[in-house]
Amino acid sequence: MTAGEFVRETQQTFLRWIKKTLRRPPFLFFALVQPIVWFVLFAQSFSSIANIPGFAAMTGTSSYVTFFSTAVIIQTIISSAMQSGMGMVQDMESGFLDRMRVAPIHRSSILLGKILSDAFRIVIQTLIIFGIAVLFGVTVATGVPGFLLLVLIAALFGIAWSGISNVIALGTKNSESTMMISIITSFPLLFLSTAMLPKPLLPEWVQAVAVYNPLTYIADALHGLIITGWDWTIVGYAFLTILVVGGLSLTSATRMFRRIVTA
Repeated sequence: MTAGEFVRETQQTFLRWIKKTLRRPPFLFFALVQPIVWFVLFAQSFSSIANIPGFAAMTGTSSYVTFFSTAVIIQTIISSAMQSGMGMVQDMESGFLDRMRVAPIHRSSILLGKILSDAFRIVIQTLIIFGIAVLFGVTVATGVPGFLLLVLIAALFGIAWSGISNVIALGTKNSESTMMISIITSFPLLFLSTAMLPKPLLPEWVQAVAVYNPLTYIADALHGLIITGWDWTIVGYAFLTILVVGGLSLTSATRMFRRIVTA
């Protein structure tokens, strides 16, 4: 198989998943409503956190909405990643993967096209989130270059986290189990990171956990780009986190996928 054929197969798989997403109006609706709910309910309900003495010094902003925008982005990434695993289960249950076993197509292009569609969806959702965030007065300290880097980090981390979701899906082969395990293993990490609150305001045991939580390093990078400005050390830690998480999750997902489609 030539490189050109592999690219075309990946492209067709990518387009297939984009079309499936567009044919699901409820998903598109909730992709828009969810960040609005988080901004309106969570950010507004806890806006008084910004009044805590030292909050501005800890975070670089006196607006909790601005600080909280990072949590909305990360929560959206996690949600989209869970949808990736659910889509994989649907393909197994519908018999699509069974048909792929006999199709003259490179197996890796199926998984790659799907993961790239997840990244594309996360990019669109991140743009929507920031459109809403701007309405709430959020600005980006690093300007357009920082915003583009933020979107890149969101997309790459989305790819890495989608690998975890697909590993769960390929392991359980069940939509309910995939959703339950994904929620249990993902959302608690959001609250055990610095996405919701600056580290000094977290309980000591949460601070200890946050050091080993990959979401912390993504949150710190996004906070920096949005609030405090350029800090390449923090950005570097974010990319290192993406590399480690993605390397482990995508390698495992690829191996499991190949075993299933070649069995």
